[in-house]
Amino acid sequence: MERGSNKDFRREEGEWQNDGSFPAVFHEFVSKNVSMPSDLGQLIAYVLLLVVSWYTLLFAFRFLISLVKPVLVVLVAFFIFQCLRSYQLGGIIDLVFTILGQVANLVTTILAKVMELIVRALG
Repeated sequence: MERGSNKDFRREEGEWQNDGSFPAVFHEFVSKNVSMPSDLGQLIAYVLLLVVSWYTLLFAFRFLISLVKPVLVVLVAFFIFQCLRSYQLGGIIDLVFTILGQVANLVTTILAKVMELIVRALG
């Protein structure tokens, strides 16, 4: 075996030193060793990033809904059973009409604000 055939694995002093912070060294490494993308490649990368992030958010939202939905079903059932046990038929009918009135009032308020916003945008 020849002694000279073994490679020297020690780092030689190169163009860039290891005296900077990680972001500076990483930026220098990337700028020297990675080709910069074209505008079309950058557009494709942004579109792919948008699609991946959209599906990730959608998956997370569906996962949270799947966790919350059974709890909501149990709470609504509990509320309905409490109402049926506590109120007479006339009280339940009054409660339903009061709730429907509040919902109708809320919907008309929202529609009025939307129409006002449209009038301001057009005027």
